[in-house]
Amino acid sequence: MIRHLDQFSRPSARKGLVTGFVTALLAALWLGAAQAETAPGDVDATGFTVPLDPDAAIPTYLVELNDGALLPETLIVPAKTRFRIQVRNIGTKPSEFESNQMRLEEVLFMGAEATMMVTPLDPGEYDYFDEFQPGVMGKLTAKEAEQ
Repeated sequence: MIRHLDQFSRPSARKGLVTGFVTALLAALWLGAAQAETAPGDVDATGFTVPLDPDAAIPTYLVELNDGALLPETLIVPAKTRFRIQVRNIGTKPSEFESNQMRLEEVLFMGAEATMMVTPLDPGEYDYFDEFQPGVMGKLTAKEAEQ
């Protein structure tokens, strides 16, 4: 149905358009906020880092290397549970993800990514770092799930 533009110049038509726009905007903001609450890398209500796919049989956590920064700097994972760490170099220089305590090491060129399987860890703190960038440290905390 083709409508004439004059019908939108009436106050009631403008009010309907504004109300519809505001409703759509509020719905989008609400949905965005709900999704942001459970974004991968954030800590959820249970106190653990949100994995990339919360429904996966083996959780995978993302760590990004960016020219001297580790994102996130802290991972909190369930103790005594096997998981994966997906490491991605989003920087402009080569990086090396390494953890002596977890026995992990991977050199990543720019734009590269690698996934490493981590055996179940006892509760505690485990360091990881970028060996090519001195002083760039991260921490993985393995803790028991509260019951």
